[in-house]
Amino acid sequence: MKKIFLLVTALLITFTLSSCSNDEDLASIGLDGMSGKEILTGVADGSIKVDGFGLSVYDDELMVLVNDKKISVNMPDDEFYLSVAPYIGSTHTCGFHSATGCRGELKQETFFVEFVDSDNNVILSEEISTMSNGFFDLWLPRNIEGTLTITQGDLTTSKLISTESGQPTCETTMQLT
Repeated sequence: MKKIFLLVTALLITFTLSSCSNDEDLASIGLDGMSGKEILTGVADGSIKVDGFGLSVYDDELMVLVNDKKISVNMPDDEFYLSVAPYIGSTHTCGFHSATGCRGELKQETFFVEFVDSDNNVILSEEISTMSNGFFDLWLPRNIEGTLTITQGDLTTSKLISTESGQPTCETTMQLT
């Protein structure tokens, strides 16, 4: 019984110390206490400057890469993040978005974007501009399937998108034709 108590105590101390270290690492880049959505929204709107850290986005966590460490930050339970880079001539393969590394072809351009779920409910219908990295970010309801349509002038593209657990957070296969 004493050995189990010592083992549990050692694990709790290790967890507490690593948690403190993670908080210090996030604080060193100004991200302490922030959710995954707050961080990604801040990077997208320019209020968070990406300097000295990386961000990899999975459906259930945002991985912050700082000081040779990977720190997991929770993503919303009811929203799914999808970063989209429509293209005309060139793209890259991507499954899980690197918010600090992925680059799309069509930078700072405006598109009409619509997402309609499988029950024909319009979830999103608005003009959206790509950021300086050629992507625009969507926050869609979790656990639905729908058609994403992107239009720019006479060019358009559509694709069936799922926001189920484990689905890609980076969409780079939508060629405008």
